[in-house]
Amino acid sequence: MKNRRALIFSLLLSIGTALAAPQEVDKIVAVVNNSVVLQSDITKLSQSVKHNAQQTQQQLPDAAALHHQILERLIMDSILLQMAQKIGITVTDADLEKAIAGIAAQNQLSLEQMRASMAVEGIGYDDYRAQIRKEMLTSEVRNNEVRRRIHILPQEVAALAREMASQESDDTELNLSQIFLPLPEHPSQQQIDNTENLAKKLITELKAGEDFAKLAATYSADAQALQGGKMGWSKLQELPEVFTEQLQSASKGDVKGPVRSGAGFHILKINEIRGTDKSGVTQQEQAHRILFSRKFAEEAQIWMQEQRAAAWVKILDAHHEQ
Repeated sequence: MKNRRALIFSLLLSIGTALAAPQEVDKIVAVVNNSVVLQSDITKLSQSVKHNAQQTQQQLPDAAALHHQILERLIMDSILLQMAQKIGITVTDADLEKAIAGIAAQNQLSLEQMRASMAVEGIGYDDYRAQIRKEMLTSEVRNNEVRRRIHILPQEVAALAREMASQESDDTELNLSQIFLPLPEHPSQQQIDNTENLAKKLITELKAGEDFAKLAATYSADAQALQGGKMGWSKLQELPEVFTEQLQSASKGDVKGPVRSGAGFHILKINEIRGTDKSGVTQQEQAHRILFSRKFAEEAQIWMQEQRAAAWVKILDAHHEQ
């Protein structure tokens, strides 16, 4: 604690000294363990989020809510990047360039075409590389740590394989978005009631025509909140069981919830539905994948909340409530 107080004091002292000089200072917005979040970090991510929202015609929340989400995202990124450094996870330049080339290919562009497009839009290629490297690092840390928490027994695989064999397998895939409202590790009944009431209020607003992506960017604690809560495509059977119960008879455009999980309350929107091809996967393999996907989705939410709660965070931004 003394070291952390000394860090804050030295940071504040450096700010005061810099402000006395006739030059622009990159303001420290938050201290996260032994690292910091800068105003320039918020500005860059804000510009990126607004650009992406414009490209996809996604509605964004008001400035205060957007600022809150961006700061929380940067705080979580800082926590995970510090973990990556501590355990020695790195991303080589070769792996980074391969990932960027893959992104370009997904957008049906050559690397040169993508760089030219970014230049026109005012996006620096070095900044883009740094952001992709950061996303690869944080993803690797999260995946490694969550995988360690997942235990799948042979009996579970066998039981699910038998269940799948005894009924016609459902190959349905859903493209989902979610609003995730978290609960603390040991919530009081009042906290549960307040969060559930908020979820019900949001569902009422959605049924009245409010934009899902905007509410996700405003309220959701999910990692994809700034992308409108988009979860992408998942097989119905691979989703957590608390989700599949609600989604069995879902139609495109439906909003389901609130769904209670061990981590909090979820509101789900079905964007698209399609059938899938098993591509020769055995029933045992498919059963194992389904169990892994279910458990990973549940554990990842809980693990992220635990890391945020365990981190030492001091927010210096007067406009942000902790």
